[in-house]
Amino acid sequence: MDTIELLQKFADPEVMKALSLSDRLFAGLITTLLGMGITFVSLVVLQIVIQLTAKLAAPKPKKKVSADVVEVSLESSAKKQELHDEEIVAAIATALAVQLKTSVSNIVIRNIEKVGEPSSSWHKAGLAEHMNNSL
Repeated sequence: MDTIELLQKFADPEVMKALSLSDRLFAGLITTLLGMGITFVSLVVLQIVIQLTAKLAAPKPKKKVSADVVEVSLESSAKKQELHDEEIVAAIATALAVQLKTSVSNIVIRNIEKVGEPSSSWHKAGLAEHMNNSL
């Protein structure tokens, strides 16, 4: 019996019952191999498409920058940092002026220092408990 004929018979449940055990096993094996083969080929094609897409979407390598350009960018970065610091001082002065109900011109900020990291939750809870017990 030809493989194509066997698979056509395998499609009809009534005819399939009449087939011998070896014909049913052979048709099942062919069906399994065809399904696995089609899946494997599809996955290979999908992998190729993904690799091509990755190559097309990859960022272009940047050109080398001369030392003059690097120095200019560092200088502009320092200017940006100074501007950022001035903005922070202005924001702090404004917040103080609002809190103290006075004009910003009356406030002089001489030094701003960053405070360390906040304490852990356990430390805060212990401190609160100690303060509550001492009252």
